[in-house]
Amino acid sequence: MPFFLILLLSFFSQAAAENIGGSAHIEINAGVWGAPTASTFAIDTMENFGSNWRALRVPLQTGRYFETLPPFFILGLGANYKDDFLIHAEFPLRRDIEAWYQDSYKRTYAFEPSELDLNVPTEAWGKWNNPVGFVKFGRFKPEISSTPNSIILGGAPHHDAIHWKFAAGLARYDFIISSLNAWLSKEEDSLQARITIPNARGRTYTKHTKNLLLHRVGIDGGFGYISITEQSLIGGKNLEFRDFSPFAAWHNNFSYGYSKMSTAFEAGLRPIKNSVFYWQFAMEDIQSPVGEVEGDKGYTTFAFLAGYKQKIPLGIYGDIESRIDAVRTDPQFNNNKVPLQKMTSRKIYNSNFREQGKPNFADMYIVDYPLGYRRGPDAIDLWWNLKYASASKKFDAELETAYLRQGECKIYSDHEECSRQKILSGKEEKLFLLDFLTNYYCNKNLNLYAGAGLQSQENRNDAWLRAGMGLRFF
Repeated sequence: MPFFLILLLSFFSQAAAENIGGSAHIEINAGVWGAPTASTFAIDTMENFGSNWRALRVPLQTGRYFETLPPFFILGLGANYKDDFLIHAEFPLRRDIEAWYQDSYKRTYAFEPSELDLNVPTEAWGKWNNPVGFVKFGRFKPEISSTPNSIILGGAPHHDAIHWKFAAGLARYDFIISSLNAWLSKEEDSLQARITIPNARGRTYTKHTKNLLLHRVGIDGGFGYISITEQSLIGGKNLEFRDFSPFAAWHNNFSYGYSKMSTAFEAGLRPIKNSVFYWQFAMEDIQSPVGEVEGDKGYTTFAFLAGYKQKIPLGIYGDIESRIDAVRTDPQFNNNKVPLQKMTSRKIYNSNFREQGKPNFADMYIVDYPLGYRRGPDAIDLWWNLKYASASKKFDAELETAYLRQGECKIYSDHEECSRQKILSGKEEKLFLLDFLTNYYCNKNLNLYAGAGLQSQENRNDAWLRAGMGLRFF
């Protein structure tokens, strides 16, 4: 039995003891959950393991929307000591990513065992709260931004990580260590073993390990906030204490061939109550150190985010919240020619959906989620989100619209080629997105939902429906 589950059950067994509490819930969801997806399930073969045995690369867009799919069954376990220490885990039964994609009705429930997603748990963590912050560890999605379109740590569905947050007075500090999947295809493995960068002195780093370190320092007051963030990706080399110590890591990174550094600046202003203007600016300097490569001018990669968020209380009529974001990312943003230095969180969806005896058999679906902006590089996007919640909390609705433009450079594209491209490289793809969802909560155990969406692009229009019911017990 997994250690984490044993720990949860031990808390339940002591629930009668003073200051110890436990909680559990079961959720059941039945419905259809359409979403915009790519025109084909797999855009290429990631690797051939045999004549009829493959790993497939799934487009980022399909993976992103699959992660919003509500599981048709969830067992949730949790326990706490006072309000100081909490542990929580969710064990979902959800539909396999290809089974969901191939279903024209996009139903959320599985019809047979081969349609079950094998990759659980999706969330399991412990958290220690204290008067000046918290320490959280396990599998979770770190919350360090007020917008899902953040260009800093905004793309992956979850991390296997430790997050230390310190907030005392005006001071703010965040430190995150995230262990990333270092699985490489045979071709990437070969590249990792022979590609080096100028200041690596010819060295290559081939350990199958990849970790992200993030540390952010700033101030936050009633008027607004400002911070500076550094992200250091270390791939191909095991971590040492001097690499990840929060007291030694700050700008102590010179990209010797196993690391990649990016710096981001953030600022926010709160001119009126319940509002915030916010900006993010990320920069990655790719230049070689002076004197190491004759005539090498190098280049710098940028990404920008500007947004505004406003909440409007309506008294007995509820609340409205609106957010608008504008994002721009360079073609080579978060990319790198060394495979284990690409700023990605590689997620492998192991599957038994396809039958082994068939010629197109595949049992691994791979999505590279960017560790920056959720849509990746080479993009100029405009998002608008509107939410409404009734005062009774029995009804809410959300509308999201977007005008999205993206070039041909992806997070896994050839780095050298993309570094020579201008923004919106190659054939530009333009999308208009409209997505609407409503929820009605009949009581604490039952809710109904319905929604619809439209995505329009050149030579292709997609429309989808969402409808169903959710049950929650305990």
